[in-house]
Amino acid sequence: MKGYLELAEKIVFDFNDALEVFEKAPTAYGALKRLSNKGFIKKVRNNLYVSINPVTHTSYANKYQIGSSISDDAYISHLSALEYYGYLNQVNQVCYVSSPMRFNPFEFEGITYKHLNSKTNKGVIEPPYSDKIKITDLEKTVIDSINGLGSVINLEELVYSFDLIPTLDENKLLSFLDDYSIQALYQKSGYILSLLNDGLKLSVSFFNTIKSKINKSVTYLSEDAKQDGIFIKEYQLVVPKWLVERGQNHEI
Repeated sequence: MKGYLELAEKIVFDFNDALEVFEKAPTAYGALKRLSNKGFIKKVRNNLYVSINPVTHTSYANKYQIGSSISDDAYISHLSALEYYGYLNQVNQVCYVSSPMRFNPFEFEGITYKHLNSKTNKGVIEPPYSDKIKITDLEKTVIDSINGLGSVINLEELVYSFDLIPTLDENKLLSFLDDYSIQALYQKSGYILSLLNDGLKLSVSFFNTIKSKINKSVTYLSEDAKQDGIFIKEYQLVVPKWLVERGQNHEI
């Protein structure tokens, strides 16, 4: 069908992309309707379409490409970014997307797309050899994920995911922490990263910088820390007992 191959190459597209192919708005509207009725394309949400594999009857686009295309400034973040980088040990049926403009959650092909706020779009990259994917770099992903503890990712899942990360740029970590400028985030980040530092090799200066941002206010790392917590004085942080014991035994 006319125009299908051109749209199939775009994988995920909006009306403006279709207009580039069909040139005139009425022709583009008509073509989108015909292609949709024939099962060649599928509407994801308002003004967002994907081309369909005629063999599997599913979209060519993956969830990261779809999430990145929700708006011009949308990008994959938090738990979904950890999953993209291969640091999550299970497939998640929710794709977390950050963008300045909020959108209501929606479901497409078994994946729910949810909006998350992000302090800044600094640290958003387009990975090499990936088409139409915008995503937070690893350091921003780490800080965003720690900030989302309890609401986006649970503590145990976060610790096991971070334990798979081989290296981090400490200057970037500090820069993203400064963007948030939240004391509790400095406390949580400092402690969690210190537990993993046998592998990460972050400097003493890095941890001293974090500690310099901490006053006497006490923070709980997680909800279970309120039931069975141990106070870590250097970070003014109450941490669940199981995590302290794992750190002592070097099992994380």
